[in-house]
Amino acid sequence: MKSFPIRAALVVLISFVVSAAVHDGAYAELKAGAARQSIVPPFPTHMGGFMDRKTTFEGVHDEVFARALVLDNGDTQLVLIGSDLTAVDADMTRQIREAIEKQTGIPASNVLVSCAHNHSAPSIYQPGRQEESKSPVKEFFVEQFTKAALDAYENRRPAKLGFHAGELRGATRNRQQDNDLVDTQVGVVLVQELDSREVIATLFNFTGHPVIVGSKNLHLSGEYPGAACRAVENLLGGIAIFTQGAAGDVTVHRSGDPFAEIERVGRTLAGEVIKSAGFVQGSSDVKLAAKSETLEFSARSFPPLDQAQKALAETQAKLAAAEKSGASRVVLKRISQRMRVHSIGVFVAQARKSGTMEFPDTYAAEVQVFQIGDLILASIPGEIFVEYALELRKRVSQDVEKSTCLVGYANGYIGYIVTPRARQTGGYEASVERVAPEAGRAMIETAVELVHELAVATK
Repeated sequence: MKSFPIRAALVVLISFVVSAAVHDGAYAELKAGAARQSIVPPFPTHMGGFMDRKTTFEGVHDEVFARALVLDNGDTQLVLIGSDLTAVDADMTRQIREAIEKQTGIPASNVLVSCAHNHSAPSIYQPGRQEESKSPVKEFFVEQFTKAALDAYENRRPAKLGFHAGELRGATRNRQQDNDLVDTQVGVVLVQELDSREVIATLFNFTGHPVIVGSKNLHLSGEYPGAACRAVENLLGGIAIFTQGAAGDVTVHRSGDPFAEIERVGRTLAGEVIKSAGFVQGSSDVKLAAKSETLEFSARSFPPLDQAQKALAETQAKLAAAEKSGASRVVLKRISQRMRVHSIGVFVAQARKSGTMEFPDTYAAEVQVFQIGDLILASIPGEIFVEYALELRKRVSQDVEKSTCLVGYANGYIGYIVTPRARQTGGYEASVERVAPEAGRAMIETAVELVHELAVATK
């Protein structure tokens, strides 16, 4: 009888110590689950990525998927979805997040929805039309993305994870500058069962436009990211999830038969992923956190029709004079890139004058940051240029001593996000840019601030 107060006191003391440990840097045992769902539409659907491809897909070369990873450390739960789509809009992201939150309780703000920007995938964006808030294909994608996340949630089991940064040189090039200013990092998160080496998921990040198969192709494919995921899954097991980096101006080297090339490039990338996974030392004591901020940018300004036509005529005359004088290829290319910007300017001005096209005045862009142990995932809703990603990685490493992967094409899509240099030199990306010039800088600075806030919150 007299021993009861002592036992009770001991129970209280032990509970206090355990609780303090959980909230003072040591978390409950990590749990993780992964799953995938096919996203091949069961009805005719347009494909994304090329404006000159007007018809719906005619077959399936290899299946396309949405793949999900759920991480739960007892304090915070994160959901990361990678998909073979070209892009998702903010409305589709909202629907997926709300469905997941409703059925799991995981805050919508802790869900990241990303795309490989694969140009051989079905698309919510229909040629010549604005995306719709409600459409059969969007409803289908929302259902499949949500199902993948819910299955991953149900599959959670005790786990450990770790990160390693590999490197793949020679696979990509900067198509805007025609040089080797690229991001060669292959970031790999290996998630394994706690008491075994069985792989639950391999999350990896690489940078390069999946455009090996061109606009004439009408068969769905996961392109090189899909081939890489298959190879990783075949060797390591579990679910392989690809996230695209800052690929706005970066493409992959390729030659020969396109479908043979997606396998070659995919296997090459998978080789680096598998090698990097071998260096991972997993831990079950993993800090998880998420922060985001939505910015609003003015739409890019276009000159009136008369000014646009004058600028185009002057540039055309400059190009003709340069060709006549025997100017170098570099000089001719630079003038041609500027001419492309002015051509789009004329096109937009004519469309606005005739009323055939409408353009929003502003664009909303969510910057989201996940912390997974010593790794930062910073997501951007568009095609940001690689210089921004390289800068972000250096600054995060310097400021908080963490590794960084930038995840592009996530939680929405606002088009190309080019650098001030590219805005002056022109080219395709600058010609079709949608947002005002400050967008790229503002998003990177916001990402850095969010990383700093996480560093303080998770100390």
